[in-house]
Amino acid sequence: MNAPGGDTDRLLRRLAGRRTLARIAILFERIWPALWPALAVAGLFVVAALLDLPRLLPPWLHIALLLVTPLLVLALLVRGLWHLAAPDDKAADRRLELASGLAHRPLSVLTDRPSGGPDSASLALWQAHVMRAVRSVRQLRVGLPRPGLARRDPRALRAALLLALIAALAIAGNDAPSRLAMALQPTLPRETPPPATELQAWITPPAYTRLAPVFLKADSGTVSVPAGSRLTVSVTGGTDAPTLSLAGRSDAFRALDQTSFQADRDLSQGGHLTVRRDGRQLAAWDLAVIADQRPTAAWSENPGRAAGSQQTRLPWRASDDYGVVSLQAELRLRDRADASPLVVSIPLPGGQPKSAHGVNQQDLTAHPWAGLPVIGKLVARDAINQPGESAEAEFVLPERPFQHPVARALMAIRRGLSLHPDDRDPAINGLDALLTKPEAFAGDYGAYLNLGAIYYLLERNKASEAVSEAQRQMWELALHLEEGQTERTAHALEEARQAARDALDKAIREPTDANRQALEQRLKELEEAIARHMEALAEEARRNNSEMPYDPNAQHLTNRDLDKLADQAREAAREGRMQDAQQRMAELERMLDKLRNARAEHGREGERAESQRRRGRQQMGAVQDMIGRQGKLLDHSQSRADQGTRFRGNQPPSQPSDDTAQRETDRRVQQALRRSLGELMQQFGDLTGQVPPSLGEADTAMREAGRQLAEGNDAVAGESEQKAIEALQKGGREMGQAMAKQFGQQNGQDGSEQEGDGDGPMGLTLRDGQGDDQGNGYRPGPPPGRAQTGRDPLGRRYGQGSSGADESADVTVPEERERQRTQAIQEELRRRGANRERPQMELDYIERLLKQF
Repeated sequence: MNAPGGDTDRLLRRLAGRRTLARIAILFERIWPALWPALAVAGLFVVAALLDLPRLLPPWLHIALLLVTPLLVLALLVRGLWHLAAPDDKAADRRLELASGLAHRPLSVLTDRPSGGPDSASLALWQAHVMRAVRSVRQLRVGLPRPGLARRDPRALRAALLLALIAALAIAGNDAPSRLAMALQPTLPRETPPPATELQAWITPPAYTRLAPVFLKADSGTVSVPAGSRLTVSVTGGTDAPTLSLAGRSDAFRALDQTSFQADRDLSQGGHLTVRRDGRQLAAWDLAVIADQRPTAAWSENPGRAAGSQQTRLPWRASDDYGVVSLQAELRLRDRADASPLVVSIPLPGGQPKSAHGVNQQDLTAHPWAGLPVIGKLVARDAINQPGESAEAEFVLPERPFQHPVARALMAIRRGLSLHPDDRDPAINGLDALLTKPEAFAGDYGAYLNLGAIYYLLERNKASEAVSEAQRQMWELALHLEEGQTERTAHALEEARQAARDALDKAIREPTDANRQALEQRLKELEEAIARHMEALAEEARRNNSEMPYDPNAQHLTNRDLDKLADQAREAAREGRMQDAQQRMAELERMLDKLRNARAEHGREGERAESQRRRGRQQMGAVQDMIGRQGKLLDHSQSRADQGTRFRGNQPPSQPSDDTAQRETDRRVQQALRRSLGELMQQFGDLTGQVPPSLGEADTAMREAGRQLAEGNDAVAGESEQKAIEALQKGGREMGQAMAKQFGQQNGQDGSEQEGDGDGPMGLTLRDGQGDDQGNGYRPGPPPGRAQTGRDPLGRRYGQGSSGADESADVTVPEERERQRTQAIQEELRRRGANRERPQMELDYIERLLKQF
């Protein structure tokens, strides 16, 4: 049986293709097991590289890993591929027969030959057998390769390696290429280069100068610093200690560690500063040390009696390059140069001003030198206690005029003892002469007995302290004779109240046994002073055939009520209950204030109304002066804003520091005006019971202007200043309306007090416009009826205006007003702090405020 020739050829070609595929499959099954061990080792290395583990190894171990890994891979490859042979046709046919499920190896028939002689019958049978084998080629299948790794790896570690490789790739992410590269590049140990030398130097000025540290640079040139500054030089790098040389003196640096060194020196003189190491200069500068100049002090005017009062007026002016710390006036008796001076402390505005001026007024009439010529000088001191003295000025220390003849005689005797304390005979004779005239005391036998006690004190006590004690008793006796017992006990009560306040504050700040005992003693003295004052009030009421003064809107005060509160406060202080003592003290203060106010108001309603009208006019004049000062600030802001517009986009102005300094000056003046406005608002509110809303708007505008000046925004600051001027003008009109509503037209007021060319009430002139550079367009005059004398609430003379004061300093307010205002604030804080029902946060804040006084 013969098959067609075409089919046979096709089947044979198919068989050849199947054999080729079978040989490839067999070759893969032989090669893959041989490659697997080497690939597993390489895979483990790749996993470690992706996890960045080789970089953590020491350099020598990393190098060993790079050497061993390829050698092991190569050895495993050689071992696996050494005996590998390519498959032949028999092996391919055998795989095809097994994969196709052919039995009896039919493909071998194609290569076999019949044995024996070929007769026709056997040959036909053999050909039929061959044709059947050829037809089976259509059913041949190669099948998938089966390398048999499962038999060699029963634990399937190959799958674990594949999962580890995938996880490592995910962990490495975009860093995979760089990590593989770093795994092939071991970090060989290198010799550490010596660290570069780094030098830093700075100079810290003394704290009192309030100057920032100066950092020295290579191109600093000559550096000027205040005396007492501290130089610090730090050198990093190298192992040898440098040396610091200045003004012929060399110091070695101290070691901070093996390569860091530091040197410090207080600078008292300048010179050439060099830093050297190993003979090589590291840095050099020229230092100029500026000595701290002594402060200057001077009388701005002649000291003496204040106009219209008995106070001593001390006009002063002081300055220092870094700030005046303290200022005092030393007064010496002209006719007794060996006497200890009378030292009068003068408070300074703003803490430690570099330049300030003002007028200090104090009541020195109680001093034994009152009425005698003294020589005074001002002594200013800076932070390092350097004194600066003014020229001496001679004046008569003001004295209180007495109308009572015995009081005048006592003051004359007291002055004589001040001039000649060692010669008592004239004083004793004068006292003896007064004792011979008991009728001069008008039945005041207690005063007569006190005079006798003073006489015998000088006669029998020869100690030097007896003279000063006798002078003190003379003063008190003169006050008693002039003012009466009530005034004297009132003065003593005020002194006892202040002493109790101070003792209570100190006991709260420093709760020691000594302070509590001192507070208990001061409260006892206050209780005694209250008792004496109440007795004096009762005696005065009996003499005048009237009732004791009291507040008709409050409960009637009795001596028993006051004694009870004082006793409770003293008991609380003794037991250490400071909060209870503070609360009782606050209640006692309120009662005493009611008593004092009721007595002050008694019989003076008409005088008060006139005084209130006068104060209102003064406050309205102060508003006009504020308008002038605010206008000058507006001129400055607009000038700087225009200048900034001209230079925008071009070169900056040649003197930017001048604008900065002027802006800072304007900001301080703005703050001072706002503080003055706040005080004026409170005073006017106390006067009329209401504050014009426009003044509040002016306060807000001033605050915004100050903030913008601090930020250097002149244009926006000018807008706020303009708003402040408009609000002040409107507020002045509102003040006039409130005054007219509150007090009405004064009886007997002539028409001259209504004159004025402005639209403000009560003759107040409110001008619009900017004014000239000196602020003259806003210069106010005194309120109507006060053209000759008087001052406004800011402490300036009327007509002084903004051009009459140094606006580089703060607004000057009379010190007496400051003390009264401070005392009122303290009393209000104590009253609020005594109310323990207030929130704890508020109580803590009040306590912090009280610690500042």
